[in-house]
Amino acid sequence: MTERETGLPACARGRFEERQSFAALVARRGTDWHGTVIETIQGNPVLRQVDRSELRNNLLEVSPAQALDLARLISVGSLLYGPHASLRIPNTERDSCLRDILKAVGDGARFFTNHGHAEDGEEADFLASSFHTNALADTTIDVCLIGVSGENVLVLWRFEDD
Repeated sequence: MTERETGLPACARGRFEERQSFAALVARRGTDWHGTVIETIQGNPVLRQVDRSELRNNLLEVSPAQALDLARLISVGSLLYGPHASLRIPNTERDSCLRDILKAVGDGARFFTNHGHAEDGEEADFLASSFHTNALADTTIDVCLIGVSGENVLVLWRFEDD
């Protein structure tokens, strides 16, 4: 994955394990950003079966601070065995890069996820060792973070089979 292919900041290169993750920043196409997400993930063999209506019905909005925790989860650790302990420890390089990725979405960006703790609102802990998701991909478990602005759509997705 290169910066030119994805539109992601250069620091994203190698940040997401390609075998179990998908990361892209693309120009938003039209008013229905769900369509942009579906078009973006169609080339991924794990995500191509995600259904637009399921995507629309199974995402909840999260704050930008919560989006950062979700980006950490997607970039490091296992969904099946719980988030890696290192996620609770500040890492300047990792966190700076992930903040740059989230900022790249654009002004006024809103963030959405299928992570079950989003139901808890501001009290949500996305780095908890136990959680549920509204599975969208054709895997045992998947967690996505979708960022949307008037200009761009960010798709970060982690998927694992046991």
